[in-house]
Amino acid sequence: MTNDISPYRPNPSIALAFQVDEKLPDAELTFDLFKKLVLARKTQDLVFLSIGNMLKIVRDRKLYKHLDFDNFSQFLASEEISFSREKAYMYIRIYELYVDQLELDPDSVAKMGVVRLSMMAPIIKDMTREEAVQKLEDTKDMRYGEFVREVKQGTNKEGKPTVYWSNEYNKWVCQYFEDNTELIPLGKFKKYEQ
Repeated sequence: MTNDISPYRPNPSIALAFQVDEKLPDAELTFDLFKKLVLARKTQDLVFLSIGNMLKIVRDRKLYKHLDFDNFSQFLASEEISFSREKAYMYIRIYELYVDQLELDPDSVAKMGVVRLSMMAPIIKDMTREEAVQKLEDTKDMRYGEFVREVKQGTNKEGKPTVYWSNEYNKWVCQYFEDNTELIPLGKFKKYEQ
């Protein structure tokens, strides 16, 4: 019997957990896909933090040397890992901020979602734990568009205007700072038909 997994070239697969049987009737297929998508989404977010933790340990303890890599960058560039330096450090920063620095539960953090965690990082990085937890609590139930506007306002250090479409008003909304923005009216909008 041959061993398919060598200690230096692991080849795990989780494809079976997400295998789709397209021959199922539409109603069953719909619920099967929905269940698998929810599982995949939750798995993705938790794996994101786990990758950050593992990369941090490898980097901090220089464990890459046991795999005959001279440095962390070589380890990241290996065929099996294949992470850009930027991506790897993003994973590490998110883990360090939310789990190490703020001491939040990884399962709770993972429920926030990778995108939200990344976008919130610049806002909460200099806050106290209590302020950061409150900010995360305040934004956790926001719809994505509303969340993005909140984050942009929190990171808008130069006073740039924010423009977005409002379904509530059925118009474009421009939020600006009166002391550094000049609004120039363009007149009535005319839709040209071809």
